[in-house]
Amino acid sequence: MKVTFFTIVIVITFLLCLSCTHKYNKDDNFKNTDNKIKLRVDSILQVLDSEIDNRAVYYAEKEKKIETFKIQLSKIASDEEKFHLFSYIFDEYKSFQYDSAYIYAVNTQTIANKLQNKEYILKSQRNLLFCFMSAGLFKEACDIISSVNTDGISDDLKSDYYFQCARLYSHIASYNTSEPYCSDYYDLKNLYCDSAMMFLDSNSYQYHNVKAFKSLSILEHHKKIEIYSNLFDSFEMDNHQTAINASILGWLYLFIGENDKAVYYIALSAIYDTRAAVTETTSKTTLAGYFYSVGDIENAARYINIALEEANRYNARHRKIDINTILPIIEKERLEVIKGQRSKLTISLTLSVILLLFLLIAFIVINKQKNRIKTANTLIQSQFKELYSINEKLNESNEIKDQYIIQALYGKSEYLEIVENLLKKFDRKLKTRQYDDLNFLYKEFNIKTERENVSSMFDKAFLKLFPNFVTEFNDLLKVDARITLDKDENLTPEIRIFALIRLGINENERIAKFLNISVNTIYAYKTKIKNKAIVPKEEFEHHIMRIKKKL
Repeated sequence: MKVTFFTIVIVITFLLCLSCTHKYNKDDNFKNTDNKIKLRVDSILQVLDSEIDNRAVYYAEKEKKIETFKIQLSKIASDEEKFHLFSYIFDEYKSFQYDSAYIYAVNTQTIANKLQNKEYILKSQRNLLFCFMSAGLFKEACDIISSVNTDGISDDLKSDYYFQCARLYSHIASYNTSEPYCSDYYDLKNLYCDSAMMFLDSNSYQYHNVKAFKSLSILEHHKKIEIYSNLFDSFEMDNHQTAINASILGWLYLFIGENDKAVYYIALSAIYDTRAAVTETTSKTTLAGYFYSVGDIENAARYINIALEEANRYNARHRKIDINTILPIIEKERLEVIKGQRSKLTISLTLSVILLLFLLIAFIVINKQKNRIKTANTLIQSQFKELYSINEKLNESNEIKDQYIIQALYGKSEYLEIVENLLKKFDRKLKTRQYDDLNFLYKEFNIKTERENVSSMFDKAFLKLFPNFVTEFNDLLKVDARITLDKDENLTPEIRIFALIRLGINENERIAKFLNISVNTIYAYKTKIKNKAIVPKEEFEHHIMRIKKKL
């Protein structure tokens, strides 16, 4: 009791110390305690962290897929096929690695110019437009637009190209907020959105996606949120498109101050980007900025460093500039937090070490006592189970013996009475010299009938001990193989064999002698039954032995 009380005191003191330390950490890490993340947001951030930890797997899958296309490229000679493979490889690289995407965009342009195919030329120019826009090379992107001719081009390609142009001018407007230039760029964006919608089915996802994108510069925030929420609810989207629209929806919620929803959708965007191995993304940078604003420096530092890693992998210069603007601020704050915590942690650690030493001593003492008690309990339980099993078997064995001793006494008594009466008749016939009648007397003693009587007595005694034996026996067989007893409830030879086994008579010779049949017949009956069983053959007799006698 003294050891237990002492241990409890130490544990309580230790927990109080840790709770104080946690309070200091919380006060330092969260400047704005009113902006706590709710459970739903915590859950999706856990998923995001798990996906980030798994990002190397997604990168490897992406690179493996690209390598497959490159292997195919080495096996073809047709310029048409080369153009399509260059386009596939570009599509894989375009949001994964800028330098490689640019190389394959140039390759598509070279082949397109060689073939003088208008569709191919516009596709290659669209590819280059995407590269310049992703790298922040807006002048070069605008030069592409000024040189494009869309005459004779398919509607799908036109709409896709015009939407790329709309995205370009939206990017330029976001970097150039001076008026009247910003408004002019947004006007151009809206004009290209209108052009894209002209060539799209008004019921398609692409149409509503372009329409939603246009709304970003002309409607108020609540209306934009309604439009993008409907887009999520009404259409199936791939991982990358889901990430883009979730990111936009997150930004919109940030603007109206609904931070929980904002973090949820931005984290959702980051999850889908990670799964799609997209490194040209802003979601993690946005998350880092949000967490810095609410004082969660640890998460801010984590996500901004991941964002920088992705920007370096993609090699988008304007993204790296954006991140490197925020990164030093976050890192400086993080270092100050660490410095402020160091002295508190030193004191807490010293106290914790002392308490841990006391706890260790107490734990060793208690653990030894616990192990002794556990060993003793295990031994007692083992002996109890063994005694219970032995007692159960003895009770069953005694009941079986009692039943069959009574049966044997009655059987032998009846048999002796029959033999005695027969001998008296033999004696009378011999004394009166009625020798011819002796043959009839001999026939009165029917050995077959007597054996049937013995079997019938065995059956009754056995079923009295095991009234459910036939039912449980049949449960082990297929439905079409189950056995039905006659009206007198006499057991069949097959069931008698397994009844004797249940009584502990396992030797085939003894069973054959009791049933007055050959050992080969015993084998045949047992094999026949086991072949019809629904349990493995080697386990059939084990299941028979598990059939319980009556309680």
